[in-house]
Parts: sequence; structure tokens; C-alpha cells
Amino acid sequence: MTDFKDDALVDTWFEAWSRSRGYETRQDGRTRSALRTSRPAGMIPGGSGRATMDVPAAWEYVLVAPTQAELDPILKDLDEHPERMVTVFGEAEADLPGAGLKQAVDSERLMSVEMDLEVQDVEPPLMPDGYEAHVDEPVTGSRRLRIMATGASTAPEGEDELAAMGWVTFSGSTAVYDRIWTSPQHRRKGLGSLVMRYLTSEAMSQGDISEGLLVASPDGQMLYGHLGWNDLAPVSIWVRGDGESIPSPEHTGTMSR
Repeated sequence: MTDFKDDALVDTWFEAWSRSRGYETRQDGRTRSALRTSRPAGMIPGGSGRATMDVPAAWEYVLVAPTQAELDPILKDLDEHPERMVTVFGEAEADLPGAGLKQAVDSERLMSVEMDLEVQDVEPPLMPDGYEAHVDEPVTGSRRLRIMATGASTAPEGEDELAAMGWVTFSGSTAVYDRIWTSPQHRRKGLGSLVMRYLTSEAMSQGDISEGLLVASPDGQMLYGHLGWNDLAPVSIWVRGDGESIPSPEHTGTMSR
């Protein structure tokens, strides 16, 4: 069992994660909440920018090792709003299963890495043949990387195909990574590692970044570890009832080699 109770670190992740996604947020003591809403399709894997995701708006509560006293008012709220969810960093002191909650997905992991100029590359990595990197700033303080497959046979005529993508958002001296994704047609080509290295070069170019932070999906944990990231704590997502009415409970996207 982990004794993780670093509220300040989770505050940093939460601020950057919710800001890059354009979520409305609230904070009441140690309880943070974000209103998950639809995002432009151009900001999601495979999106064209001409539509939005069909995802219902729902509040997500974020807590660090919550006590029963902290959980009780949220449980009352979930009775009225079963589409809402609770994300727990570390191990809850409260009995979540005993309160009628169940885990929505396999546990994610909070991970970090030291951003050291002597270890991390500052220059962007070279793209392999057939791929091009495009970096922009859709949200102030964020960088979005899209790796496009040029002339892919599965792309519409005259268009490139999105092969991989990722975001990094800056909060003080921390770079928060998010939405790391590789298209099924382009997996097992090292693009996941390439996205991480490219985003790290973007972060290092800021000059004052000392730490990287992310919430790793089960698919991404092995690769992040291979890249030198350290496992800090479990991240679990809990719901009331069958959970069918909640949005997709992901925090970082799918990482595939």
C-alpha cells in the first residue's frame, strides 16, 4: 500500500490537465472537481477539427487519499448525479467499495521524471521516412504534437493521416504530459517513444522546466518506465451503479509502441 498524500503535486497535474482540455474547475479544500465537456475533434485522436466528441458533460471529483469525512458529501452528490465520478490518487482511507462505489477501469499510475539537461534531449528527434511533425499551441501554455503519415494509403486522397499525437502543458516548473496516442495503423513502429521524446524537447526548450508529470494508462506504464519515468502512486476512478452514463474515464490516452 502506498502512503502517497502529495496534494501539491496533484494540484499541479490537475491545473495543467484541466486547463489544456478547457474544463471548468472548482476546488473546495482538498476536493478538486472538473466539468468534463466535449472537445473539438481536432484536439482528439483522429479528429478533423470540424466537429466535437459526443461526450456528455459530467463532473469529476479528484481527491488524494480521501478520508470518510471527505468522501461523505460526494457520496450524497452521486446519489443524485450517478453520471459523476471520483478519481483517487494514492490509497483512500475511506471504504469506497463499502460505500457502493466500483472501479470504472484498471488503475492508472501517477508518474514523474526529472527534466535534466544532462539527460534529456533538447533538440527534437528526427522523423522517420514517411512522417512529418507538426507542433502548435491550441491552448496558451500547451504544445500539441501531431505526427502525420504523408501519403498513407488509408488517408483520404490529398490528405495526410494522423499517425500519433500528444500534448504537454506547462505549470510553473512542471511539464504535464497528456493525450499520448498512436493510431492502430501505425503502432509497433516506435512512434510512442518518438512522441514522448519530441514533447520533452519542447518542454526543455522552455528553459525553466525541472520535472515531468503524467497519469499513465495501463497501456503506457511499461513504456514510460522504459523511458525513465518513476511510479509515484496509483490513480483509481470510481463510479456509482453500472457507470454506463459516465463519459470515458481516461486521463491520458492510449500509449502504444
